[in-house]
Parts: sequence; structure tokens; C-alpha cells
Amino acid sequence: MIEVTTEQIQNALGELESPIDRYTRLQHQVRMCDVSVDKDFQRSFVGFYKVRRNHKWKEKYFGIMEAAKSGTSFADALHKIADCTDRIEASFASKLVATLDPSKPVIDKFVLEHFGMRLPHFKSENRKDKTTDLYERLRERYDELLDSKEGRHILEHFDRCYPGAEVSELKKIDLVLWQIRKKQ
Repeated sequence: MIEVTTEQIQNALGELESPIDRYTRLQHQVRMCDVSVDKDFQRSFVGFYKVRRNHKWKEKYFGIMEAAKSGTSFADALHKIADCTDRIEASFASKLVATLDPSKPVIDKFVLEHFGMRLPHFKSENRKDKTTDLYERLRERYDELLDSKEGRHILEHFDRCYPGAEVSELKKIDLVLWQIRKKQ
């Protein structure tokens, strides 16, 4: 299980007001517009998730996201992005899925570190399959954390600091873990 101190949680929460506001606006926007053409949504998404890709890539990505609104899995998103961009984009596939279903996790290197996990090497054989397996293990680890004393501890602090925040339990923990970066 992960190990974070109350002090780390409180420090992280002190840095999350703006990210929470930006995240909840994204979550409201995603269902209200056609993300494949809505430049306001795209700017918000790009800013929040720090997307550093060219216009062509973003055009394809947001097209995939719009088409996925009726439902998609991480594996499907990963394959569709790879088919359109020739890149295995684990983090962006997970962001797409989590934006459409906030009960799903985002693959992020800082969060993966907390769980003692890392993405497969970019030259790995069967990288898509290994990445999908990693995502499933991450989901399992989040489920375990949500049911644990440590997870309840994080949620209690989050809810005390941001009562009424329209954020899923998984995302509350994700935001805190994302903010707590291990010292390099």
C-alpha cells in the first residue's frame, strides 16, 4: 500500500484549489459540447493535462474522444490513438477514458511511483498489451486503496478541505497523489 503522511496530504491539498476548479469545469464541459470542434474545451483540456502535441495530433485525439462518449475501454482508446498517431500514448489514453468516466484512473508517472509501478519500456515487445495490463493493475490498486485505511484518510482530509467538490473518490486520491511528488 502507499505511504503518505498527514503533512504531505495537507500540503498537497493546499495546492489543489485551482486544479480542482479547472478539473470540475472540464468535467462539466465534456458532455455539453462536441469536443472534436469545441476550441474552449480543447484549450482547457490541453492546459489542464499539459498536452504538448501538434495540431494534427490534437485534432485526431479529440475526434477519438468525441466518438468515445458512448463508452470505451482503456485498451480501445490506446489502440485507436496508436492507429491514428502511430504512438502508444498510455497517459493520454487514460486521460481520455478518465475524462469520460471519472471513476477510472489516469496513468501518470508521479502516481505510478506511489504504487511502485512504471510503464513498460518503449522498446518492449507487446507494449500495448503490457500497458493495458499495467492499467488494469493500477485500477486494482486504486480499488484496494479506496477500501483501505490510507485511502479513507486521504478522502477525509480532501472532503474537509474541499467540502462539496464535485470530484469522484478516485480522482480525489489521484489529485493528492499527483501533487505529492517524491524527491528526486
